[in-house]
Amino acid sequence: MILIDYSQVAVAGILAFSADIKKNKDASEKKNLIRHVVLSSIKSYKKKYGNEYGQIVIACDGRNYWRKDFFANYKGLRKKARDESDLDWKIIFETLNEIREDLKEHFKYKVIHVDRAEADDVIAVLAESTQEFGKYEPVMIVSSDKDFKQLHAHDNVKQFSPMLKKLITIKSKKELHAWLIEHIVKGDSGDGIPNILSPDNTLMEGVRQKPVSSKRLQDFIDNGFIACKTEEERRNWQRNATLVDFKYIPEEVKNTILDAFEVEPKGNKMAIMNYLIKHKCRLLLDDIEEF
Repeated sequence: MILIDYSQVAVAGILAFSADIKKNKDASEKKNLIRHVVLSSIKSYKKKYGNEYGQIVIACDGRNYWRKDFFANYKGLRKKARDESDLDWKIIFETLNEIREDLKEHFKYKVIHVDRAEADDVIAVLAESTQEFGKYEPVMIVSSDKDFKQLHAHDNVKQFSPMLKKLITIKSKKELHAWLIEHIVKGDSGDGIPNILSPDNTLMEGVRQKPVSSKRLQDFIDNGFIACKTEEERRNWQRNATLVDFKYIPEEVKNTILDAFEVEPKGNKMAIMNYLIKHKCRLLLDDIEEF
């Protein structure tokens, strides 16, 4: 199974061709270029890993993330970063939403897009599902997201980073344990999660976080939750663990993802060909067998 982090892989491709996209003034042509970039990326991973890892699964971000319900500031800084960019994110997201639905309708891939679940949840749940008796199969995660290191605990799971253009590896279970504890303790500024020594609104308000010393970090790695010294630290540990540790994904979200995975793809070769012609992706027609 090849688990593709849809938005991350798509945006990585778009950024690589951002100059071409920006200089194209016609909205329709701009959209078709974005389509070409995204489909080319997916096709390349099918070609690279299909023989060894099998079917492609497109993992998408749904609406109303459960983490946002749990922690209001979750990913709260993303919009500010986009507003400061010179790319037209409105048309990019509009096009990515259209492509996601087109992949469901015309292509031979399973596309998982369910309410309350992020692509992270989809990938984590499906990778974990391969550990069930009789379902063990090789899994390749295509994403640069460091959170997926958690899944490297399973011998059948590998991860390719489009950003680094190489496999991400964990040398030992000890290293994995230390990484996860550090991730909980230090939080994730990219997702708006402060470290456990800092209040919820720290990053959103641009306040400097209270630093975690190397001595304290080692204490947390050695002793885990019991190394927390105050009620606030214990509360913030639970906040961060819930947001970053996949074992906290709610059962109802897991079940929704597994149900969506059972839906068979609709697409076929003729549907793909007609789609590529309609959207002027003629360069991809020569490689139609690779989809």
